[in-house]
Amino acid sequence: MLEKLKSLSMGVKAGIASGVVLLAAAGVGLGITQPWKNQEETLPPDPPPVQQEVPDEPAKKPEEGLSVRAGNDVVPCALYEGNGWSIYVPEGWTAQGEGANGARFSSGDGAEMVVEFLPGGGYQGGFVNLSAMEKDRTLAFHEGGGQESPVVSGTGPAAQWDRYGKLFTALARTLTVGDEKPFGEVYIIPQAPDWQEAEGKTVLFLDKDGFIVDDPVMEAIEDYMRSWPEEARKSYTGQYRINDIQWASSYTGITEDGYIDVFRADVQYRVAQGAEEDLKAQDGGVQIVNGWASGMTDVFVALSHDGGIVENVQGIPAADTSDWIGFASLLK
Repeated sequence: MLEKLKSLSMGVKAGIASGVVLLAAAGVGLGITQPWKNQEETLPPDPPPVQQEVPDEPAKKPEEGLSVRAGNDVVPCALYEGNGWSIYVPEGWTAQGEGANGARFSSGDGAEMVVEFLPGGGYQGGFVNLSAMEKDRTLAFHEGGGQESPVVSGTGPAAQWDRYGKLFTALARTLTVGDEKPFGEVYIIPQAPDWQEAEGKTVLFLDKDGFIVDDPVMEAIEDYMRSWPEEARKSYTGQYRINDIQWASSYTGITEDGYIDVFRADVQYRVAQGAEEDLKAQDGGVQIVNGWASGMTDVFVALSHDGGIVENVQGIPAADTSDWIGFASLLK
């Protein structure tokens, strides 16, 4: 065979070589085998699909109801809606109409809150007032300047005032009139001042020093007596005595100083001889005991201060001691 190949022409040799290449490419055996092709290839199994864990959705918190925070207490509330206004009211409190467009809310244990709208023309501006009356205290929020002045006042027992004072402050801040919250930005709330009777004197204690209230009270009483008509003066001797001086009310928001503390004087006036019967006949509310008359117009002293120094003193005789909203118009 080798001999025959040698004698073939170059063209034939090239053809044979080409055929061998084609056979090899086609996988036709020329005595060449690939054992690994004869066996079925065993491929590793496909890895199992990765199970992507879907995180659990956080449990949705139930919607919280309305509430206010009074100190450390969270007080559940309901929304009370009036004509053009609304306010939060503690759950369980009762409500009834008050005036043309107000409401009165009662707790059942002696506390109550009133929302009212006073006609314009009174005090123009905002203030907060704290007043004391027997065993109760009242905190009133006022905002004047329009046709109607919104007022929120809360009254509660003095023995529980630490709780009720915070509660009324939180509730007043929820008052909404139209799109406005008139008391939403009230920051300074009046507190009962530190005062006491010491050595026969009434003293208001401030940061820097104590202020004796008796002297301006005496000046206010004497100014008041000088304002009496000449005819009224004839019924009295000009003598007076101060039985007691008590803190009555405090304001914030009226002056730049910060606070106004108001003290009330319990005063009696000496009746002139022979005038007692005439005074009783006048039926002006004057009560006469042992020649001393009382029950007349109360006399007040308003002390304006910044917590450290009294900047202004004003004596005010006023007949209506229950209207602290109107009293604000008398303050200079």
